[in-house]
Amino acid sequence: MIMRCTILLLTLGVTLAQPLGQGTVPNDEFTGAPAPAPLGSEGWRTGRSTFFDGSESFKNAYLARGAGAFGDILFGSCQYASIRDGVKRDYSDLPFDKAEVAALAQKNPDYPGSCGRCYEVRCQNGIVIGNGTTPVSTNDFYYLASVDATVKDDFNRSFPGNAAFDQAEQDVQCWGNNSVFVHVIDSCPAFQIKADGVPTQQLWCNSDIYHFDLSYWAFQQLAHPTYGVMMVDFRPVDCRTHEPLVFVPGFVNVTIYSDQVETGWNFGPYFEHSADFWRQGAGLNGSNATCVNVATARSYGQDKDGGGGLGFTSVNGTDAGYQPFADKTTLDFWVKSNSTGPGDEREAAYPKGSLPNLSVYLGNSEGQKFCANSLMLTELTPAGTAPTEDGGVYFHFEIPFASFNCAGGSAGSLANIDSIGFGSSTNVDYASFCIDNLVLA
Repeated sequence: MIMRCTILLLTLGVTLAQPLGQGTVPNDEFTGAPAPAPLGSEGWRTGRSTFFDGSESFKNAYLARGAGAFGDILFGSCQYASIRDGVKRDYSDLPFDKAEVAALAQKNPDYPGSCGRCYEVRCQNGIVIGNGTTPVSTNDFYYLASVDATVKDDFNRSFPGNAAFDQAEQDVQCWGNNSVFVHVIDSCPAFQIKADGVPTQQLWCNSDIYHFDLSYWAFQQLAHPTYGVMMVDFRPVDCRTHEPLVFVPGFVNVTIYSDQVETGWNFGPYFEHSADFWRQGAGLNGSNATCVNVATARSYGQDKDGGGGLGFTSVNGTDAGYQPFADKTTLDFWVKSNSTGPGDEREAAYPKGSLPNLSVYLGNSEGQKFCANSLMLTELTPAGTAPTEDGGVYFHFEIPFASFNCAGGSAGSLANIDSIGFGSSTNVDYASFCIDNLVLA
């Protein structure tokens, strides 16, 4: 139950990072050195969790806390939501169920490349710890039970009570031994910038305890939300099989997009009219693809030619043990126009069946550093093409990373790259394109 700042990434690219070459499941492809063996039985570790967002009935019970005080899962820093032109975002725009998402504290040791990563989390009965081994005081945070302990959760369950209330401590009674599986869609910053511009240290996300911010709907599967905070057991798991994974370095998939944005990457459309995290049937052979419909840069008040685009970033991906681009040689992907043909407002920018005039660039999103060269797709020779069922054409590219000349740019080397971007180079509005099977090879 913390407020968070949403990071809007406008000109980002892709970032990958880490893990060890093992397993046959797509989400078990690692790109870094082997990590130490997990601690605890079957990889379980101890952490802590608050929650964010909530049902309207629950939030309305604590209106005195302030507007927006519970946060919102719809605008996470991983940008995991589809965007519909002129339509207010709602929970149906998320790629995952609202009971299957969480934020990860930026201080956590496996925070780099955490977007899309999956964890299994279960509640721990007992006293909640603040820092080290010291119990947290209920006087140090907005303690919901002190405001109203009669509020029921969405399953009409009453608050079980806090046996340590008289000691100003939090003693949690879990609902049982069940666990939840969550995807990381947001970050929990160590410091929050208030309205006065002064950074304020976060109680939960700037401590020495590993911390989650589960969605309200995930939290209430484990304990009553009136507790607000609980100790948890957790372990990183494969998103598809739920098999335990190594802890550090955290897992990042070498495939950036295949049916969805894969583990380790954020989704960064910019200057967009609309953006599909996944569009069913728009990919190769009827698979999913990510498709964006972007405006011109000038329509967004930018004094430059060209338009919006789409980027993917592995946040903090240049940290030691990650550096996903360092040993890669080729950028492999498929791209097509997203126009349906004459009469489509998107036809003027990138006609159906044509190669979109996109600029491809590599960069470091944290330091705003780039490779020396950005590459225009219309100046490159595709490695192949594939027809689509609706009469369009997918173009296949295999671009050597040497072509970007990172050593000659401000980034300095591929080891300092954490993002890749596809920017529209046309000054025509409604430039729309789709990308599928984006891989660092």
